[in-house]
Amino acid sequence: MTRLVGIDLGGTSIRAALSTGPTSYAKRVVRRPTPASSGPAAVISACAEAARDVAGGTPDGIAIGIPGPLDPERGLVFAAPHLPGFENLPAREMLSEAAGCPVAIHNDSNLAGYGEWAAGMGRGARIFILVTMGTGIGGAVIIDGTLLVGSAGTAAEMGHVPWDLDGPLCGQGHPGCLEGIASGTGIARCAATALAAGEESSLGAITPLTTSAIADAARAGDPLAVRVFADAARVLGRSFGALVNILGPDAIALGGGVGGTCADLLLAPIRAGMAEIGFVAPLQHCRVGQAELGQDAGLVGAVAWVVRSFGRD
Repeated sequence: MTRLVGIDLGGTSIRAALSTGPTSYAKRVVRRPTPASSGPAAVISACAEAARDVAGGTPDGIAIGIPGPLDPERGLVFAAPHLPGFENLPAREMLSEAAGCPVAIHNDSNLAGYGEWAAGMGRGARIFILVTMGTGIGGAVIIDGTLLVGSAGTAAEMGHVPWDLDGPLCGQGHPGCLEGIASGTGIARCAATALAAGEESSLGAITPLTTSAIADAARAGDPLAVRVFADAARVLGRSFGALVNILGPDAIALGGGVGGTCADLLLAPIRAGMAEIGFVAPLQHCRVGQAELGQDAGLVGAVAWVVRSFGRD
């Protein structure tokens, strides 16, 4: 029996699962803390150990989602947030040597998008877009079953399209990116700025000021909290409308730590923002909704990708 393993690598944890089908995996999921402070070799070794553990021996193939820009064709990670030392790292070669099997690597958001396309909100879509909204904003584009990766492997960086030339910095230090305004970090920053300017709100009594706390206040009707979520969603919606105009997708899913838990606050103003800029005909043919797989999207995507890459009939 072919033993194929999908791995979801994060800054704090590693999850590995054994494929039982094109998009399914065994109930037993091996979890390991990510030894990020010990360097890349320790992280790769921990991933290999998790893969061997869940496979009950040497796997026949591994697919792994890694945060940050990378080139899946060359197996090279350019950089990875929260993983020190992952600069121009030959991660595929290192993991293949450590685990004793062939390896495919991909950006974690891309694999989350592939998982949503294969088994979630994007099922049946010819052109599908996942936008992940959390600390930052990422995404994935799948066209006719193929992940859009670009010539350097870094396509679909949704959070780094320009929105406001004088806007706050994104995580890469660029002014005015969508990520700096509409991510969870951006929402918290906007609320904190308003409070510092003297605006009255129940949020003034909350420390630390988290996106989750702002969402709770918005649901309770706090005007400042409602506004910062609505403003972020409108910006997101206009960017979604631009994607509709450019790519004509069948479906766009909103996921990520913030997008997946705050869809009730975001989706209506997102749709309104889309209507401000999107052409009528493609908007009518585009489903927009919450991603279905939640925190499992990355692992489902890794499993689906390992089957696609190394599966045999």
